[in-house]
Amino acid sequence: MPLYEYECTACHRRTEKIQKFSDPEITVCPFCNGHLERVLSAPAVSFKGGGWYADGYGNAKPKASSATESKSTASGTSTTAAAAPAATAAPAASAPAPAASSDKK
Repeated sequence: MPLYEYECTACHRRTEKIQKFSDPEITVCPFCNGHLERVLSAPAVSFKGGGWYADGYGNAKPKASSATESKSTASGTSTTAAAAPAATAAPAASAPAPAASSDKK
């Protein structure tokens, strides 16, 4: 249920009330019995859990630690080269097959 905030036009005190959408607005101030008006304010938004920006849009694999990187460079292999396919190599050029000539004389 939403939390609504009201302000009294007479004493200028603010009152918060948790109400259903279908409940009528409160119009009487609980402090001075003056007229209440609903105050519009920015809603509070909090993003909880994993997967928000830093976790959700990066690589699926976590970054390698410095110990893992030093071991891989010492052995002469690179984790980046092993993970990436050889996409930079140009595909072998294939010549079109010669058309079969059918000369009937």
